[in-house]
Amino acid sequence: MKQQMIPQEIIEKKIFLIKGQKVMLDRDLAELYGVETRILNQAVKRNIDRFPKDFMFILTREEIMRISQFVISLKFSKNVYAFTEQGVAMLSSVLNSKKSVQVNIGIMRVFVNIRKIASSNKEIINRLNQLEKKVELHDATIKTIFDVIHKPMLVSETALISPEKPFTNRKIFWNIIKSCSKHIYWIDKYFSKAGFELLSESLNFKNVEKIYILMSVDKISENLRNIYKNFKKELNSKNITCELRVLTDKKVISSIHDRWIISKNVCYNVPSTDTILRGQYSEIKKTSNKPPFIEWWKKSKDIITEWNEINKSIKTK
Repeated sequence: MKQQMIPQEIIEKKIFLIKGQKVMLDRDLAELYGVETRILNQAVKRNIDRFPKDFMFILTREEIMRISQFVISLKFSKNVYAFTEQGVAMLSSVLNSKKSVQVNIGIMRVFVNIRKIASSNKEIINRLNQLEKKVELHDATIKTIFDVIHKPMLVSETALISPEKPFTNRKIFWNIIKSCSKHIYWIDKYFSKAGFELLSESLNFKNVEKIYILMSVDKISENLRNIYKNFKKELNSKNITCELRVLTDKKVISSIHDRWIISKNVCYNVPSTDTILRGQYSEIKKTSNKPPFIEWWKKSKDIITEWNEINKSIKTK
């Protein structure tokens, strides 16, 4: 019986960028293969010589927390294994067939080396594709995984922020903001001055009619309020509505783990504004999981009004 293909969009959501590499987690791979995570990991441990460090590694606590910004439902109580492209291919052979360890490791490393020099050489790319067809492509799961892993990394889908590329980091974000039309809904509990700077540098004034920003009341300040007032005034002169509101409900605030930029027919998971400017390792990713922005917005308060209330409360104490 022919194995049913797994939709690419399902696998795309299970691929993460860690240490500059595209990886998949043990529990996600186990789900794709239809086995328990412990069974998958047992198979790996029985064949540990097939999984050198460039094939598989254990996530650090920091890396787990970084991923958890995008996958809220995951509960990391034990070691979490991340598999690179080579590790994914080797895992398929461990679960489904008996193949020479050295041959598989060699072929997978050839894939990596050839890709480094094959971007403009069609002949080499064709040879690479022929090699790939000989290794586990009868398995529909691994074929789909390869398709997704090799798919070009477009700004409109996924992009990596890193400290080595400060100018590229800003350009990636500028392109996202420039692509927005009609409206921009920006949710960032820790929205800062950097957010207004990114907007002013890249906003397409002709395409956007309104900007709604939602943040946590814990992070407001007089300086941010003043910056917002000036930014709002400038946009009003261009017939663009801009509102910055704060969430005061602790339950709502604690339930927000991600940050989003939402526009017409598009939604991105984004890092915090300060993270982008500092160039900390993070990821910008197109997503179909839109948050309940309107619901949260109805529960929020205008930043200027709330700041006045906070000051009034402080003075009366």
